[in-house]
Amino acid sequence: MSAASSPQAAASFAAAPQPSATPAAYPGAYPGAQAPPPGMVPVTYQAYPGGPQQVYYVPAQGMQPHGGVGLLQSIQAQIRHIASTDQLEGFSLSQTFSETFKHHDPRAEEEYAMVGSALTTPPIEMVDTSWPKPWMFFRMLMLLGVAALVLWGVFYFTGQKELNLLPALVFMGAFAMPLATLVFIFEMNTPRNVSVIQLGKLFLVGGVVGLCMAILEYQVQAIANFPGPIEESSKLLAVILVMYGMRGAGYKFELNGILFGCAAGAGFACFETCGYALFNSGAGFVSVLQTETIQAVAKLAQGQITQTQAVAAVNQATTDAVASMVSLLELRGVLAPFGHPVWTAIAAGAFWRVKQDRPTSLGMLTDGRFLMAFLIPVLMHTLWDITVTFPNLFNPTTDSQQTTDNWVLYGIMAFTAVISWYVLFTMIQQGLNQVRDVKKAQLQATLNHVEATLGLGQKRFAV
Repeated sequence: MSAASSPQAAASFAAAPQPSATPAAYPGAYPGAQAPPPGMVPVTYQAYPGGPQQVYYVPAQGMQPHGGVGLLQSIQAQIRHIASTDQLEGFSLSQTFSETFKHHDPRAEEEYAMVGSALTTPPIEMVDTSWPKPWMFFRMLMLLGVAALVLWGVFYFTGQKELNLLPALVFMGAFAMPLATLVFIFEMNTPRNVSVIQLGKLFLVGGVVGLCMAILEYQVQAIANFPGPIEESSKLLAVILVMYGMRGAGYKFELNGILFGCAAGAGFACFETCGYALFNSGAGFVSVLQTETIQAVAKLAQGQITQTQAVAAVNQATTDAVASMVSLLELRGVLAPFGHPVWTAIAAGAFWRVKQDRPTSLGMLTDGRFLMAFLIPVLMHTLWDITVTFPNLFNPTTDSQQTTDNWVLYGIMAFTAVISWYVLFTMIQQGLNQVRDVKKAQLQATLNHVEATLGLGQKRFAV
């Protein structure tokens, strides 16, 4: 890595990694090496003009990597190239989650959340730029998860007759995982310059605006089968609209954009899940209840069952509807951290890498650095909803074929989840590097000011 950057350089991000022209020695990039390893070429990465350069090696074009590890590294390098990010360094899942299950004083939670205002945002010189160790997200997950279990327990204990508990059960089930994911990304925002109020605004307004925009776009029949482009563009535009005119708030970091996108994506996921839980065809509460109730009424009208049996069938329909709704909430809850919150975080982070603290302009949406990275959530979302985009791709005719297709779909979801979080972690690392270099530049500027004020610079050279 090279020397520190200037304050002007620290204010903007730049281009994607570019292959080095010559295989010269790169001190620190490959210890003791005077040339690239066999079959590899050096690739340099510079987060922004004047910033530190980093070098990593990828297989030479046209050469086949040897073994599974080489193939994996090649795939990772291609993904980083598209996302304009660098290789993960110093990242460890065990270290990242090392504080998750430790005891923390309740007052620490309050202090942890009281950030983002003019009085509570720490100076950049005091910001820790190492990999964060989040823990509060797990408290949020446990809080909402236990609340959902209590509601379900009471509902079951009363014989599933207290239907007025269902809205609260839907709310807790739909909000638990997306909110926990949002808190996780909030803890990753090391500048600590975004308040909970701002997050709440993005979560509620951004989620609603994104959902409404997506619904309007779905009215265009020509693109109705493409949820990836529709929903990802809607959520990103919702973030841009909500944050429009916030230039003076100091939200210049890529980590800020990642957090903003996660907030809007989490809101979108919560409201969408609420709709699915109630009205999803064949699985939502109202859908199942209506279907089985209509069947019971039809059988009663045809004399196939008695009135008593019809009443029993309607009661059973309510039980089936609740069970189907809870199963849907559980499935979407488990999958929530791998969908909308992470996809919109990637999209907004890529946009903020271009925008920084400048006024929003249309040209930013056509910037190549943004468009390349924006393709990732669009493609991942398209793969996730492949049965919507290609409805005839999976048409099982037997139970065994249905099982096989389900495992294929689960495999696709797992693939998109791994890729999405890998890209997001590389973007978080890039954001940490940006904060680190802004911090260095600020410290250097302060030192230069002190030296100039005291005349230490001239005395030092005189000595």
